[in-house]
Order: sequence, then C-alpha cells, then structure tokens
Amino acid sequence: MKKVFIAGRDEDKKRLDKFLSSQLSDISRSKIASLIKKGFVKVNQQFLKGSYLLSTNDKVEIKIPEVDQRLKPYNKPVTVLWEDESLLAVYKPQGLVVHPHGQNKDKTLINALLYKEKQLSDIDPERPGVVHRLDKETSGVIILAKNNKVHKLLVEQFKNRQVQKEYYALVWGQPKNDQFEVNLSLRRNKKNRLKMEVGLSNSKSAHTKIKVLQRLDNKTSLLSVSPKTGRMHQIRVHLSFLGYPIAGDKKYGKKDNYKNLFLHAYRIKIKHPIAGNFLEFKAELPEYFKKLIQ
Repeated sequence: MKKVFIAGRDEDKKRLDKFLSSQLSDISRSKIASLIKKGFVKVNQQFLKGSYLLSTNDKVEIKIPEVDQRLKPYNKPVTVLWEDESLLAVYKPQGLVVHPHGQNKDKTLINALLYKEKQLSDIDPERPGVVHRLDKETSGVIILAKNNKVHKLLVEQFKNRQVQKEYYALVWGQPKNDQFEVNLSLRRNKKNRLKMEVGLSNSKSAHTKIKVLQRLDNKTSLLSVSPKTGRMHQIRVHLSFLGYPIAGDKKYGKKDNYKNLFLHAYRIKIKHPIAGNFLEFKAELPEYFKKLIQ
C-alpha cells in the first residue's frame, strides 16, 4: 500500500518521522522509523533520514509493505498474572523472546499468548500487544495491551516516564554505597549494532537508580535496580560500566560459569489507562535465582 502526503505550512521544519507519525496514527513510531531506515519512504523522490526537516510543499511518499498477520500459535506454557478487558500482565520466562523478529517468527511470548487465544492490540501487526519489552535472557513481568486505544495510552505512559519498574540483579562486586544513581547517556556500539555503550555523542540520556539489598559471601551483591528511562540494555550496560557486571551476562559481563542471566523484572506499576487507578504487578524470582542467593 502506497500513501502520498504534501507538507503544509504548519509542517515546515517538522521532522519527517514525526510528520508521518501524525499522519499515520494507526502505525507505531518505531514502525515508521523502521520503514524510513529500510527505504520505504521518499521525500521529493529522495531517501532521507527520519530527522530530515520538512519544507512546505515537500512531497512525502511511503510504501507500507503487506504483512502476513497470521502469526502461528505456540504451545508453550506462560503464566498470566492479571487480566481484564484492557490489558494483560504476564510472567515472561528466561529464554523466551517477546515478539516475532528476524528468524524467530513462531516461538515467542506473543505466539504463546495467541495459543491461549488472548486478544491483543494490532496497531503493529508484527508486534501485537507490545508496549514495552524485556531482553530474551531477562525473566519477569511484562504488560501487554488488548486493544488499540489502551495500546496508545500505555505507550504514552512509558514515553512520559510515568511507569515504575524494579529489577533484581545479581552482580559481581560489592558497591560501597547502599544507594546511588547513574546518569550516563547510551548509544549503539559502533562496531556491533546489537550492543549498546556509554557515550557522549549521538547518544540518549539514561538514568538508573540502584539500591544494594544484600552483599553475599562470594563477592557478589543482590541489587534492586529502577530504570527511569527505557534504553536498550540500559541496566546491563550501566552496571558493567561501573564495574559491577551482572552474573551470567555473556554480552556485557565477565566470563563466568553461569548459564543464566541473573536479571529479573520483579515489579511494575502503571496507571490503568481506562479506570484510572494504579496497578502494581510482581513476578517472583525464578528458582535458579533463589537457589544461587541462598
């Protein structure tokens, strides 16, 4: 499907990605950014970046590829912690990808929820219901939207940093201070685009609060970590940079014998997008995590 827009006077000096987002309310910002990056968008017959500032009468063309929306159900047990007509709170086990991506189209959390015949929003057919994510190696609680209205309202909460999140992390080393904060901007690693790194240029702000819960005998510590921003791999990069890498982190940590990543999304608190009351969901630590602490 192809759509054509002409930038008006009100769109002068407006970013291309923001312009398209305002014109295509049924497509997520991340999806629009992906289409621009993959060359599905032209401005005056030229391929430009999402940061391009439009001029009056610019002709913007976007080609929206047809997507196979028939995601296959996946028979894998997942625990629904809470549910109403608007949203789901689900326990995501370690090792399970959140949504179909790349080569993994069928064996994800979303596919498992489709097997349970759960209704999910379809603003982005490739990622139904997804308003935030957890890494494949991270276990814990995740929120999903059941319709498009709720999807948009939840995305706004995350965007405006109104959601409270708390993770448990087992790290190497023992911080001197019981509580501290980290404000270190993050960017994609120049050599490996699948990794993040601390950097000043071409970076985005990242803020993490950390509290020591327990200092263990084997030179490790159990931390409560609350990210105030939601950057990719934020907790893992911040802790590694400070010299307290997460146990079992093969991407950012030190070489150890742990097969599991000891990072767990323990708690999340949101405002119900329809009812207006606050909801808090918790996911207990997995057994392998509990045993190691004990």
